[in-house]
Amino acid sequence: MAESRRYPLKTDPQGMVGRECPNPSCMTYFKVEASQVDCDELICPVCGRTDDCKKYTTVPQIDYINSLIFHKDSCPITHTGYSKTPPCRDYVELPAKCVYSCDSCNKKFGIDCKKPENCPYCNATREHLHEENKCDLNCSE
Repeated sequence: MAESRRYPLKTDPQGMVGRECPNPSCMTYFKVEASQVDCDELICPVCGRTDDCKKYTTVPQIDYINSLIFHKDSCPITHTGYSKTPPCRDYVELPAKCVYSCDSCNKKFGIDCKKPENCPYCNATREHLHEENKCDLNCSE
């Protein structure tokens, strides 16, 4: 049996990793604590969809991981006209505009647009969620 290799995802300055709801009618982008990336299940804080954590991986994260696999962990920084090998795909995790804490599970998560309805870890409802920072969720939806 082949050994499974884990490629760590990048974190933002708050130590969080981006996730995207796999529900095609939702697709909400939110952040979870880096320690929670390898969980069994995750819950979309907006639509409430519960699914395997891996299904919440974003397209830029998948491109980054595939690039690392393709380059066998040794990525060229730039692409030259003489090389047939493409450079690594990279991505940056920007900090979330709003960070919430859940008083049911004591974990934090971030979101940029839309008020959360529940906790992505324990599914606690809105009344258990508290803004960690003053945030303005003005979105064009």
